[in-house]
Amino acid sequence: MGEKVPKKMNLKEIGIEKIILIAIAGIVLLLANFSEWKNAISEKTEKKEEKTVQTDQNDAYVSALENKLVHILENVDGVGRVEVMITLKSSKESVLNKDLSEERQTEQEKNSDTQKTNKSEKRQEETILSDSVGNSAPYVVKELEPEIAGIIISCEGAENKVVAASVLEAAQVLFGVSANHIKVLKMEGAK
Repeated sequence: MGEKVPKKMNLKEIGIEKIILIAIAGIVLLLANFSEWKNAISEKTEKKEEKTVQTDQNDAYVSALENKLVHILENVDGVGRVEVMITLKSSKESVLNKDLSEERQTEQEKNSDTQKTNKSEKRQEETILSDSVGNSAPYVVKELEPEIAGIIISCEGAENKVVAASVLEAAQVLFGVSANHIKVLKMEGAK
């Protein structure tokens, strides 16, 4: 039986025009893919920057709360030196004004003349803030501070049950956190 030998193709048989056409098509495909790739990278970068800003704000908020609690507790009789750690359940949340969208349809029918009337109304309200340059942003009704998940307080006077109970109660009152989410510990090296 006859074996089929694959035919070798050379550049002269294909033709220079076809080679140039294939090369141009390849370049166009690469450029189209590059623009999509560039857009995907810019979206990822924007999301990372947004998360970083939010994390920085949360860290600053927690740090300020910790410093205030340390300052207050160090001035309480019998507490001594204090260190505090606060963890959050959630981050800061903005409540936006809701847009109003309303649609009404009414029908009227008269029997004597068999006259039919249809009415349709659409009403849409959108609340945004604009500055003099023309930049706009949604209207923020209120901002909710991050919710506290737990508090650890380490102080020198924690071996005294009355002092420990006072520290626990102070943290409950200040932050509205239940006692099972607050732990008061004796500081190492305390007398």
